[in-house]
Amino acid sequence: MNMVDERFELGAVICRLAGRPEYSYLNTDYHKEVAETFAPFANHDAVKYAKELQYVLHYDKVLQFAIHIMKKDKRFIFVEDINSLYVSKWNEKYAYEFIELFNMFYKDTNYASFYNSHLGLFEESTKKFVDEYYGKVDLEWFRKYVDPSNLRCIYSLSSGNYAATVNKKTVYCLVHEDGGAVIHEYCHSFADPLADKWYNENPIFKKWCDDSVNMEKMPYYGCGQTMANEYVTRAYNILYEVQHGKNLNEELLIEKDMVFKDSFAYIEQVYDMIKDL
Repeated sequence: MNMVDERFELGAVICRLAGRPEYSYLNTDYHKEVAETFAPFANHDAVKYAKELQYVLHYDKVLQFAIHIMKKDKRFIFVEDINSLYVSKWNEKYAYEFIELFNMFYKDTNYASFYNSHLGLFEESTKKFVDEYYGKVDLEWFRKYVDPSNLRCIYSLSSGNYAATVNKKTVYCLVHEDGGAVIHEYCHSFADPLADKWYNENPIFKKWCDDSVNMEKMPYYGCGQTMANEYVTRAYNILYEVQHGKNLNEELLIEKDMVFKDSFAYIEQVYDMIKDL
């Protein structure tokens, strides 16, 4: 069994060469091998374009691109309907230009050989992840919000944790390291639409979110709308843990101080909003 996705790992390599910090880890032997192997391609056209798209092709946007493509005859093509790709910062021009360069990089670097030569590592890492964490996740709990048969998990040795959904149906979570963000990332699929609604319609909720933005300590949650998504997702994550035997007060404290003290100061109030829905 292998949950390490070739599409995402290839995108992660390109972003590493483009200098994206969230894809530039050197914490493991695998990270170091990737960096060394692909360093000669730092000036590839795909990398240059990724640099141009630095505010499009970053964080979860790489996953969003990856899950909207598939491999056919040794090339990557878009799935039939990619409208859900365009809800983020991607647009048709960026997407179609990048996939051509993505394929060029795949061929020019002989990435397929690199990926295939690490299948043993990927399978070993997947087994460890499933045995220690994913196999214990209660996927049936999500049925109230999404069809569990539409949940997909990707395990990455490069970067994570992110979430994305294809056409409001197939829900992806991508995790790395110990994989403990699975619940959080799956919750994004149904928490984000609710957060968007509340942010636009509930001035008190909006103020909580806006007041929680801290660009110095949490630059990846750089606006109130993004913070809204995080708040509601974290509240549902707490609900999952509480309904599986964890102590509510302890879970609230964990999420409240997750990044730094009082980083999510209003998590208790947001939890109260979702707990009886």
